[in-house]
Amino acid sequence: MIIKDKYEALLFENKSLRSDFISNKKDLEEYFLLWAHQIKTPITVAKLILNKKTDEDSKRLKEEIFFIEQYTNMAINYLKISNRGPDMDLDYVDLDEIVKEILKKYSIIFINKKIPLNYQPINKKIISDSKLLSIMLEQIIANALKYTEKGSISITYSMDRLRVRDTGIGIRSEDLRKIFDRGYSGFNGRVNQKSSGLGLYLVKKIGKILNIGVEVESTIHVGSEFSLILPNNLTKM
Repeated sequence: MIIKDKYEALLFENKSLRSDFISNKKDLEEYFLLWAHQIKTPITVAKLILNKKTDEDSKRLKEEIFFIEQYTNMAINYLKISNRGPDMDLDYVDLDEIVKEILKKYSIIFINKKIPLNYQPINKKIISDSKLLSIMLEQIIANALKYTEKGSISITYSMDRLRVRDTGIGIRSEDLRKIFDRGYSGFNGRVNQKSSGLGLYLVKKIGKILNIGVEVESTIHVGSEFSLILPNNLTKM
């Protein structure tokens, strides 16, 4: 009876492992299908700009090439997170250093779109994994830039919340509860053909790993505010 029980337990475990493997493989295939669709857009736009052969379009071309690079990095980050082990590289992370590095990276987009930035030094450190936290915050700032054509973007910190506010097109109320689902781009993504629903999926996934909450407030044609709720027992000045 004991041998039979062990045999059945092993069969169940094997079935469970096989099911997990198939599920993960399907997730990976679906992700890269979405990624391939997303990256085709800036490639097509870049080709159209090149065909014009005018100096006035050089900024646009640089912008599209920038997005190609970012979408490629997104795919790499997805793979790293999907295959990561249980350990994290935890240390005190300076939030200002993280934010400034991202802003430097996206400076070309701020300049080309003429979007003003309102940012005050945070002067706060948090125990976290700097690489994962940087990926998480980058996706939020990138989204703010992507959907803002006029107005400004603000990055502020208070009461253990790091907020990124934009004056972009906003998110419909019926889309808010789904925006973190993998592959969900919502009405805004379909209209602007700029989103495949991958960035915010990474934000939510990393948030669970780092124990960082994410809240969103948004109004159509007014803008959106994403708040990262940082664990106050892991922060210091």
